Amino acid sequence: MNKKAKTKRPISDSILLNILAIGVVGVLLVILALLFLNIYTRHGENIVVPELKGLQADEAQIMLKSKGLNVEIVDSIFKSDAVPGSIIDQTPKPSNKVKKGRNIYITIHSYNPQQISIPDLVDYSSRQALSLLNSIGFSDVIIEEIPAEYSGLVISVKYRGRTLVAEESVPLGHTLTLVVGKTIDQDSLSTDQDYIIPNRELRSGSVDNDNMSSTNNNMDDSFF
Repeated sequence: MNKKAKTKRPISDSILLNILAIGVVGVLLVILALLFLNIYTRHGENIVVPELKGLQADEAQIMLKSKGLNVEIVDSIFKSDAVPGSIIDQTPKPSNKVKKGRNIYITIHSYNPQQISIPDLVDYSSRQALSLLNSIGFSDVIIEEIPAEYSGLVISVKYRGRTLVAEESVPLGHTLTLVVGKTIDQDSLSTDQDYIIPNRELRSGSVDNDNMSSTNNNMDDSFF
């Protein structure tokens, strides 16, 4: 019995030592991982993002580069009364803390207006065409009426005096001209005819009077 007890003790001691060794190794691995993450993420080395709104894109690039940050333009919006190239928005926002080398994404006012393709509006009613142009961003539209067989239908769309082809692109917000047909009033035509007919009668009447006077003169000469 004593021999069996003596043989079991070394086995139990070795198991405890193994468990203790595993625990120590685990703790060391956790400590090493935390140290590595701290070095890799440069914990405590944060940079405060400056306010960029209103600056030009090149000015923002110089400022951010001096702080170890990068700038990237992700979008542009055209506005007629805005300063082209000025920054509208930024991500991350001002006063946020970021790491060195981080990209700061900005949106600027575009230098050129957005180009919009004009759909084929021929044979549309002027009301439909005007509504469609307004919906795609053209609020300044001039209606030009010309004589045509059908009234109220679009004949063409003009930009700066030039007739556009279907799906041609035009700067957003610029003035367009809708050329719309208008039928000729029939009453005005009948009125003109009323003035022409009496004139013809007067001219024929004057000829008859001349003939009558000439015949009367001949009769008088023969009589004498």
